[in-house]
Amino acid sequence: MSELSVPSDLRLRFSRFGQAEQVLARLDDAIDQIHELNLAGAGDTSDEIAQVYRSKVDGPTANLKTLVGTVRAVLLMTDDNGQQADNTFDQGESDAGNRGRRW
Repeated sequence: MSELSVPSDLRLRFSRFGQAEQVLARLDDAIDQIHELNLAGAGDTSDEIAQVYRSKVDGPTANLKTLVGTVRAVLLMTDDNGQQADNTFDQGESDAGNRGRRW
């Protein structure tokens, strides 16, 4: 029978995904700022140059924002699920110890 081994730093390892999500949250804010600067810099959209510029910049900016949001969601899910897994392992260890003492 194989033995289940849980690293002692499992909670810390999973918390790093939450830390990475926080970095991406700041990146998401920066993307918003860049977008606002692009809008201000392009000026009036009735201007042909502004229209060409916006046609090249708006789509990729939106795609980048979507990508960052998706990665943030995955990191948060991994952090949350990892913390739950660690809690489950802790509870299992506690339950096993209690049952062993009663036996």
